[in-house]
Amino acid sequence: MRSALVGALLLAATASQASAQVSFSSQTGAPDPGYGSQQLLVNFNNLNPGSYPGIAFSGNYAILAGSVSGAAAPAGVNTGFFAVPNPNGNVNGTAVIDFSGFLASKSLKSLSFYWGSIDGYNSLRLLDAAGNAIAMNIGSGTGTVLTGTHVIAQANGNQTAPSTNRRLFLDLSTTPTFAKLELTSNGRAFEIDDIAGEMATVPEPTSVALLGAGLVGLAGVARRRSRRS
Repeated sequence: MRSALVGALLLAATASQASAQVSFSSQTGAPDPGYGSQQLLVNFNNLNPGSYPGIAFSGNYAILAGSVSGAAAPAGVNTGFFAVPNPNGNVNGTAVIDFSGFLASKSLKSLSFYWGSIDGYNSLRLLDAAGNAIAMNIGSGTGTVLTGTHVIAQANGNQTAPSTNRRLFLDLSTTPTFAKLELTSNGRAFEIDDIAGEMATVPEPTSVALLGAGLVGLAGVARRRSRRS
């Protein structure tokens, strides 16, 4: 009985993790509509990528102080922003924003960023610390690649319209393994600004103690039933 109980608990936990997927929503911008109760994590106003503790950048990208040939700041942004690829002669590329250091002692309930001039050439993946893609609810199904056309059907890259300059919100509440954003552009730049997030609530010590006591109680019941058998 005890083995069956433990197995059932493990099976339930595994099924819960397997079915956990990231959902997303967006809000029109031009300028950035803001991130509500989330806290700002990266504003890209400092062009030095090493100036954001716990957050690392890699791949083909640039942090720019203003629009340049090949990369336009998200509508309404007059300060620094992040562009993929580096517009210096490149037409496509991929970059990763790694939050592993920042998340070493905490986890995120949600994440958002202001996405500029959204087009179909832009694509986003969420990764865990090992680089594995995390499933997302996309349309009527699931997938691991979110493109600009999933966010707005007319993803035509307009640099000033509210419809194609939006804040993307990602619900990470069922996906505690999130660690990285992977941004890819094939033919047009992928520009974002002001990454914000909401920290997940840490369980109260009393709640953890009650959970432990409940599990001990279940194990005791299982032992008594086993002896009766």
